[in-house]
Amino acid sequence: MPPWPPVIANHPQIAVAIGALFVAALSLLILSFRRDAMWRLAGRIGLFIALTAVLVSQGIEPYLPSGEPAPGATGQTGVYLLEILWWVALARSLVGIVDAFVIFERRPHESRLFQQLIAGLIYLGVLLAIVGNVFNVPVGALFATSGAVAIIAGLALQSTLADVFSGIAINLGRSYRIGDWIIIDGGIEGKIVEANWQAVHFLTASHDLAIIPNSVLAKAKLINVSYPDEAHVVTTAVRLEPTIPPSHFVDIALEVLASCNVILHDPAPNVAIKSLSASAIELELRYRIPNRSVVDDARNEVLDRVFRHAAAAGLKFAPALGDVVPPATGAEATQPMRTPERIIKNLPLFSSLGNEHITLLAEKMKRTEYAAGEPVIERGAVSQTLAILQSGALALYHEVNGREHELVRLAPGDYFGEGGLLLGEPQHGTIRALTRAVVYEIKADDLAPVLRERLTLSQELGQALARRSAMQAADEAAGSGRAEHSAKRLADRIRELFQLDLSSSR
Repeated sequence: MPPWPPVIANHPQIAVAIGALFVAALSLLILSFRRDAMWRLAGRIGLFIALTAVLVSQGIEPYLPSGEPAPGATGQTGVYLLEILWWVALARSLVGIVDAFVIFERRPHESRLFQQLIAGLIYLGVLLAIVGNVFNVPVGALFATSGAVAIIAGLALQSTLADVFSGIAINLGRSYRIGDWIIIDGGIEGKIVEANWQAVHFLTASHDLAIIPNSVLAKAKLINVSYPDEAHVVTTAVRLEPTIPPSHFVDIALEVLASCNVILHDPAPNVAIKSLSASAIELELRYRIPNRSVVDDARNEVLDRVFRHAAAAGLKFAPALGDVVPPATGAEATQPMRTPERIIKNLPLFSSLGNEHITLLAEKMKRTEYAAGEPVIERGAVSQTLAILQSGALALYHEVNGREHELVRLAPGDYFGEGGLLLGEPQHGTIRALTRAVVYEIKADDLAPVLRERLTLSQELGQALARRSAMQAADEAAGSGRAEHSAKRLADRIRELFQLDLSSSR
């Protein structure tokens, strides 16, 4: 065994000074580079190297078992302190290296459990090294005497240890990440917000926090709907009366999906016929959504479009199995209205009109049919009619920086062309048919008498114009917060152009 170094052995204050200097430097490092992990790691390694150089220059080799102190030496406690500081510095440097790998991997939240496990093993190894090398305690004998205690503790902590080791296994397998949407066998689903040694925390769709122990999660079947991407497939079932050939039902259902804005159109949605009987044909609409958070919005929009297209095609919904539908009576049993009248009556814009005005407008409407891909209104054209989509799907394409892209899709019951009709403004974007489409048009001269009778229509048309203008302005990154002002301005402009009497507004 090498004797204690003479300098520190005879001058214990030197050991205390070196230790105090090292602690002060470490504290200053932590405060200075609190938010910069890489600089903090470089500082730790630098201090460790400096401390090693100082100790080696004084003849201290902390990585070797300590020898017996030289006769008359008074610095034994100081040497112990320096060797302990050296091992602590080594542990901090190794933990910093593990942290650096986590930072380089860009997944600090998902790797936190693994990071803590490695750090715990490092500190345990350093503790054993201090016990064995600094204080010359036989580590093997220590393990032998603590075996019984470990068995008792293991039995007492069996449930907790099961969660801990299950969490380690799950983390190493990387079945999910923080932020992924998970469906667990048993009906529990939600977004992962935290994963620790004991459990995984889920934020459910109803904004409740569900906590699942790791041991339970390790045995359950998981579906990660956020991998390999966040897009998710949703299915919606529809039952209709089989009044037309099944292939026509499929075409109409594809038009339904083509007119939706929330769902993804690449890859294209598809439709499958699930069953066919004398009373009903059941269709399954399959489509993809950007992420799980919009599943309700997407399903609501699809069902809304189903209703519109079914009404436009004159289709009726079939009752579910077991439902009893009463026979139609009164107005429901009479002969159905003509298509132009049905369009006007079902349009919320004209919901306040009486039968006289509905009949008047229906007689003046003009029907136009467009093939898929055919332009309905070109960019820059001035529309002279208010156009209402009766069937099919249209898309408004807006040009920004010389590039044309889709802004919004239109379904049966949507109208357009009001800007040119009411204000003489040119069309800002091109409206093109996505499928075969049928459009009914109303000229300005035919609409003017109705506007004079129902002055609130000018306000509703102004709001529609303002919403579309705000949508285009947002698409051009021109800011927001101007829709309300534009609605009033446009409504006033409409009243001025059509010479409407504001005092007689109903």
